[in-house]
Amino acid sequence: MIHKTLLNASEHLFNLSFSETLMLRNYARSKNLDFCTFIGGPESIRDIQEAKNLFANALEFDSIESFFAIYKICSAIDKVFNEKLAEIKKLKVFINISTPNGMDLVENIRDINKPASFENFDFIFNFDRRSIAKSYLNIENDKFDYQQYEDIINPKIYSVAEELTLNNYKTSISGGVTEKSIFSLLDKFKPNFIKTGLFTLYTSDLRIEELLANIIFFQKSEEKILNLLSNSVYYRYHYINSRHKHLKNYLREK
Repeated sequence: MIHKTLLNASEHLFNLSFSETLMLRNYARSKNLDFCTFIGGPESIRDIQEAKNLFANALEFDSIESFFAIYKICSAIDKVFNEKLAEIKKLKVFINISTPNGMDLVENIRDINKPASFENFDFIFNFDRRSIAKSYLNIENDKFDYQQYEDIINPKIYSVAEELTLNNYKTSISGGVTEKSIFSLLDKFKPNFIKTGLFTLYTSDLRIEELLANIIFFQKSEEKILNLLSNSVYYRYHYINSRHKHLKNYLREK
């Protein structure tokens, strides 16, 4: 299987309209990237159907903490793709792990009961390192440097990731993706994917120099995309705000 870099729409996080999500999908196609959509919850049939309509290559589920949630994800995907089960085999399903409960879940992954149409390699477990650190260490705000805590959090991730690898699941990391942090991480563990903002990179075939160069390239690409989205949101807000002021002034004269 050829693994491409994925563009993560993150439409729920950015509150994107369908047209803006479509713009990102078209951008992904023009750059020969796979396209990943963000699913609002384990049973979000509507989101999964929309992802299917967008011909998404991957689905991303946030903060999953139980086997039952994973079973509901499988069930929801089955319902949407019930007439095209072969397409399930082509999907990447990213499960975000961001809490101690999520860590406990994947540590006991051998006990999971999934429908027969889902093989182990269909699931990629992403460790959101900043969120994990925040939960474990009771950090009260988001303004912290992950490198201060990676000596505490990384070993926990290594242990759980080893269990996933032994059970033929793929792994991913996100949060605190800097050159120094990547060197520290890869000294002990090489995930299959690294997620940096809007992009998820496949790592397994890359030397560390190539990986670091790719991370910088896609972080620069993300800056351009975020600027484009910011302009879109600004003009949308500007029109609504101008219309609101005009109407308020008009009605005041009546």
